[in-house]
Amino acid sequence: MMAPVCYSKAMRMAARFLLPFLMAISPPAFAWGPQGHEIVARIAADNLTPSAHLRISQLLGGDAPALMVLDSNWADEIRADRPDTAAWHFVNIEIGAKGYDPRRDCPRDDCVVAQIGRDAAALRDPRADHAARLDALRFLIHFVGDLHQPLHAADRHDKGGNSFAVFEGRRRSNLHRVWDQDVVEALGPDAMSVAGGIERGISPQDKGHIAAGSPTDWANESFQVAAHEIYARLPSNGPVRLPRDYTDREKAVVRQQLARAGLRLAAMLNTIFR
Repeated sequence: MMAPVCYSKAMRMAARFLLPFLMAISPPAFAWGPQGHEIVARIAADNLTPSAHLRISQLLGGDAPALMVLDSNWADEIRADRPDTAAWHFVNIEIGAKGYDPRRDCPRDDCVVAQIGRDAAALRDPRADHAARLDALRFLIHFVGDLHQPLHAADRHDKGGNSFAVFEGRRRSNLHRVWDQDVVEALGPDAMSVAGGIERGISPQDKGHIAAGSPTDWANESFQVAAHEIYARLPSNGPVRLPRDYTDREKAVVRQQLARAGLRLAAMLNTIFR
């Protein structure tokens, strides 16, 4: 994955004021983090109810869509300072298993499925202070996205594809990085335009169907995508030379996963912030 970018307090304050203006006048010129999370955050923000939009804006301290995109990679930015959060970004369901088993796959409730539940509960808790609720919201925005990256929900003794070496042309990479970045970047360079294109391809009737389910359901669904769409099409050992059109072949799957994540995040936030 890309190295997390850390921002000073002053830079964040400036971005909170400038980002909505920049987004309005031109395509984003700066990368705040991995593009996939920005796309998920934007889809979610576009599908908030008026009540959720208002309350999230109040919690984040500015315009909800702009700040959800800005903060969508915050959970990665703080990982070096918060090593206790590392296991919250994924759940390792071994390829060959029937599906998610919390006792086996989420020991001590230390995985993305359990953490999504904790973050949602913190946002619902009227006794939680502002700082705790703000952290919970930023984590939730990021972790719902993580759960829909198929290799954050599956493992074939390769650390979710991190130790599965691949070649893209002459460039050596790993399978996880390909799915974290390359297949998303193949959709286009502008995260906001990609998000809009994905949304235009979904009918209002389909949105409600896509948004259904629980984090456990989503984990099982992502696991099945990883098992059948990714691992079943590759040898059991790397390094593997990927076809030149690999990222193009996977565009439909990537759009599907980003749409699911964005709409489901919106549904969770709309329920929490009624």
